[in-house]
Amino acid sequence: MSIDDADYALFCQQQLQNPYPMFAQLREADPVHWCEPLKTWLLTRYEDVFQGLRDTQRLSTSREAMYTDPLLPENRDRARLLIDHIGRWLLNVDPPDHTRMRKLINLAFTPRMLRGMVPRIEQIVGQRLDRMVPMGDCDFIEMFCLPLPAIVICDMLGIPAQLQEKYCRCVEGLLPFSSGAGPGLNAAIDSANAELTQLIALFDELVESRRREPGEDLISAMTAVEADGARLSREELFAMCVFLFLAGHETTAGLLASGTLALLQHPDQWELLKSDPDGLVDSAVEEFLRYDASVTRGARRALCDFTLHGRQIEQGQTLTHLIGAANRDPAVFHDPDRLDITRDPNEHLAFGHGIHFCIGAPLARIEAQIAFRAIVARFPNLQLAADTVEYKPALGIRSLKTLPVRLV
Repeated sequence: MSIDDADYALFCQQQLQNPYPMFAQLREADPVHWCEPLKTWLLTRYEDVFQGLRDTQRLSTSREAMYTDPLLPENRDRARLLIDHIGRWLLNVDPPDHTRMRKLINLAFTPRMLRGMVPRIEQIVGQRLDRMVPMGDCDFIEMFCLPLPAIVICDMLGIPAQLQEKYCRCVEGLLPFSSGAGPGLNAAIDSANAELTQLIALFDELVESRRREPGEDLISAMTAVEADGARLSREELFAMCVFLFLAGHETTAGLLASGTLALLQHPDQWELLKSDPDGLVDSAVEEFLRYDASVTRGARRALCDFTLHGRQIEQGQTLTHLIGAANRDPAVFHDPDRLDITRDPNEHLAFGHGIHFCIGAPLARIEAQIAFRAIVARFPNLQLAADTVEYKPALGIRSLKTLPVRLV
């Protein structure tokens, strides 16, 4: 695709299947590129993305205009519930509200809670892999990558087992809107509205139940936590629960799937990990995060006019920091298109940077480390059972539709 006549459909196609050649072209020829179909500046160099993600003086994470601008005028009122809800996700809130909300969630989402989850995560990993043993061929995403983080985060939140499937379905139903871009947002409004309405009803009941009878779960902790006289509002609490699920589910499932695919496509790295899983799994997970990050972009809104590499950024314009491009920048990573599970240092930006650094990063790392140790031990001869793979049609999240594997 030519960077001079970028077409929206072609941009999506490149983004979904193999965005990295386009990223390299942009990074070299036009690192601050105005993409007219998406009405955004595309930033592809590591230093620009790194600095942009931490810049709270010139840039805002507020997403309202990013969603309302592409909507047809007649659709903006219909999308109001969705826009207001997504605008309360921690990722999309600026200081001082972000500072207050982050402090409150940090009091609930503690290292002690995460350490306490390790035995349960190991149990779930073992159970999911046990179910696959008699299958021969299966979809690794359906059987393992999606269920593992979903069960873990639902357990942490305290969502009853009988409601977990419904909850997962509703949250995933928000993705076509929340991870969309451009004109495609218009088509996603009705279905996403329906799913959000169901989620609000579900959380109303759960939160009231936890206020009457608190448990050891995250919803109980978030309803009780208070700092400097501040609490999470009802709407902020609902948004935090949905955001934590998305941050801890779809992205972690993507990490598990893309990491497995990367290993199967690079047999030398698979053999290397098998030779020393305990010693290499930590660096392997970091390399999977760098090599094919689930979160593809960090969007910001310009708060003022400024110049970047000779380009005039105007107040109100959107800047899209392409994390996948930054993570393959040869100025920072030696031989960046090569998978190297021993790579060190590996200062990737898969979890973002600055005050919006992913709050679920420690949990994602724990899950992935436990999972990949178990996978190479249980299925040392795992094989890819398809010549090609496809990605879901969402610009904000890079995740495979299926991952057919052969258990040999």
